[in-house]
Amino acid sequence: MQTRKSVIMLLAALLGLSVFSCQSLSGILQEPKLSVKSVDLAGISLKGVDLICRINVENPNGFDIPFPKIDWKVFVNEASFVNGILNQGTKITKRNTVTVDVPFSVTYEGLYKTFTSLWETKEAAYNIALGISFPLPVLQDKVYNLDFSGVLPLLQLPKLSPGSIRIGKIDFSGIELACGFNVDNPNNFPIPFPKVDWEYGVNGATLLTSSIVAGKEIAANAKGQADINVSLKYEDVIKAIGSLGNSGEAKSLMSLVSSLSVPGLEDVKDMLDIPGLLPILQKPNVAVKGINIKNLGLQKLEFVINWEVENKNSFAMDIGKFNYNFKVNNNNWAQGFLETPPKLKPNTKTAIPLSVTISSLDMVKDLVGIISAGTSVNYSCLGDMSLLSDFPGLDKLELPLNLTGSTRLVR
Repeated sequence: MQTRKSVIMLLAALLGLSVFSCQSLSGILQEPKLSVKSVDLAGISLKGVDLICRINVENPNGFDIPFPKIDWKVFVNEASFVNGILNQGTKITKRNTVTVDVPFSVTYEGLYKTFTSLWETKEAAYNIALGISFPLPVLQDKVYNLDFSGVLPLLQLPKLSPGSIRIGKIDFSGIELACGFNVDNPNNFPIPFPKVDWEYGVNGATLLTSSIVAGKEIAANAKGQADINVSLKYEDVIKAIGSLGNSGEAKSLMSLVSSLSVPGLEDVKDMLDIPGLLPILQKPNVAVKGINIKNLGLQKLEFVINWEVENKNSFAMDIGKFNYNFKVNNNNWAQGFLETPPKLKPNTKTAIPLSVTISSLDMVKDLVGIISAGTSVNYSCLGDMSLLSDFPGLDKLELPLNLTGSTRLVR
């Protein structure tokens, strides 16, 4: 009986001591002071945004207190997006204020999969909610709630814009073009040059398709440039569209589609159409428009061969050389070259009179009979001419001459 009474008295003493200790701690302990100092951008890239929430924790007490447990949750556009727990297991020394960093990341892949409309915007509203608790008997049931609102910078897709179209080379068989375009990077960080799929068409018919990957970076808030090299044979254009007509140009269209290899944005593309005009080099028409007799004597014949060269192009051309071997009824009448070739104006027919003298008595007799009878003569001309121009990409062009026909000799 005495032993039982002793045990009861011991338990009562221990219970009183515990209550006294809690009451004493409650009276001594000053609650920590908490505030959000800032939320700072730690990094941004094609993958996403890294941020750090900095929390000030002040211990006003004269003794150390344990590090708090921090539960956090990030909301984007008011929807829960990512969460976590921070618990370092250290202490906060007496009368000291420490800054606790709570790092968190928002990936663009997860963001765009959750909010499909965000890729068209420059930023998204977010809120970070924090629940902070201290492992102290007096405070174990108390949670300090903090929150902070801000905006997340979002990835901006690069934009295509047209550049210059330059002619590398052009001749009677085809043309080589360099079609330039720009890629604008509106982000505050570098991005890889996007993959660009392209197709080139003339008069509505697609002639060429391909892709380019430049393999370089575009600096932050900068513009990247690239060229698409197009090589066309006019015979392939004719096969595709039927005819080039008599025009010196045809409507062309370069269509571009760019895409970035960013998770969550694989199907988001930028498109650009660049209309233009495809220059078509027209061969000049060379023709004999007649033979005029200037002076017919007994032993000498003076006549003029009337050449005509039609330049069907929209730019002027120079004749560099004009060599000829002119025959009439299979007899050599004239052979040589033009000493002062004329300039061929654009879209114009240019007359080139060539004065020739024949001193062969036999040929003069034959021609007198042809002129008297009023019959036609057959002519042929072999030779070559070269053409020059300031038109971009146009080098010296060689054009063979092989003309045949019949005409009357006109006095």
